[in-house]
Amino acid sequence: MLALTFDIGAARWMACKALGLLTPRAYTSALSGLRMKDIPVPKLPADDWVRLRTRLGGICGTELALVFLRHHPATILRALTSFPTVLGHENVAVIDETGPDATGWKVGQRVCVEPSLSCRPRGIDPPCPQCRVGLFCLCENFLSGAIPKGTMIGANRLTGGSWAPYFIAHKSQLHAVPDAMPDEQAVLVDPLAGALHGVLRRPPAPGERAFVLGSGIIGIAAVASIRALGVQCSIAAAVRHRHQEALMRNAGADTVLRWPRSFSQARRYDEIADLVGGRRVAAAFGNQMLIGGFDLVYDCIGTGRSLTDAVKFTRPRGTVVEMGTSQIGVVDTTPIWFSEISLLGSYGRQIEHLNNADQHTYEVVFDLIQAGKLKTDGLLTHTFALRDYRSAFATLARRSASGAVKAAFRHETD
Repeated sequence: MLALTFDIGAARWMACKALGLLTPRAYTSALSGLRMKDIPVPKLPADDWVRLRTRLGGICGTELALVFLRHHPATILRALTSFPTVLGHENVAVIDETGPDATGWKVGQRVCVEPSLSCRPRGIDPPCPQCRVGLFCLCENFLSGAIPKGTMIGANRLTGGSWAPYFIAHKSQLHAVPDAMPDEQAVLVDPLAGALHGVLRRPPAPGERAFVLGSGIIGIAAVASIRALGVQCSIAAAVRHRHQEALMRNAGADTVLRWPRSFSQARRYDEIADLVGGRRVAAAFGNQMLIGGFDLVYDCIGTGRSLTDAVKFTRPRGTVVEMGTSQIGVVDTTPIWFSEISLLGSYGRQIEHLNNADQHTYEVVFDLIQAGKLKTDGLLTHTFALRDYRSAFATLARRSASGAVKAAFRHETD
């Protein structure tokens, strides 16, 4: 089967990064880590595994950052990945083959695969303390067990990922897609779940003021998740491109600030100060500070700059939830100390305690979508055949012109 794989060494990483400063086409060139390869269809490693036939494979911002070499090469994410790997952890797929112990599942059933390769897929019993309480994204055994190291499908050389016609998964990772839900909506379940999990880490209290930093699908979904939970609070958000403004408002934001790349840091901080009734304080070398701020800020970007802004936009003793895939970067940590800011991490999807019940984040998303509470309109903007991957990445690199929010690879294997 033809699959889109990724692997890059130090020398090629440096050469591709240097060329990428001149043209973004470098990141899909012969210098890049991407390769379209003919590889074997994966086989089941154990009797309680299944093989999936991909219908749609989402293109996540984490994978975009990997392809465009935005993460520092020393990131721990690389140390927890087995290369070469077929990328793609967002998915909607059909079961193609079941092992004899994959009870409860049948060939032809449509599913979303929760990507975490935690203790159960690795055959580790008893499970680690995190998996024991449903925090499988925080598993302590990503380097151990019966399969190669890797935190999830798409980051593991054995399982493959959804940027291929077929991949494999453990039965514990499967979630049945409701019959009435189209593939184009089901492929959004993983990013929606990631955003919802971040909101559930620290939901706004009634009457609080929340700010969402980041206008990709995670930022839009964070706003939509707050509204889906029925919280009566004020939500402001910042976007870069004009088409994102309407999506943020449709998701439920009360106030949307548009910050093109040309906006200075001082101008952005002035707008926040006006919004919260605070005051901007300028320091040397263009550094800015804010007196006042929001009760709660969701950083849905994950860079050093965005985390710096997030903690500065937060009132004393307020909370920042770090939801974007975090990176190695320079962060002004002064407000964390000076204003006693609480900083929470949010990664993946887990067992949530909601409405006096324990439920997987995917199942919460399914329920909210079917109840009409979680809006998905306008989020999946583009689909591409896998062979057109260069066009896909070019489209996502030019969001202002293309209007892209979320893109996915479609697989026509029927």
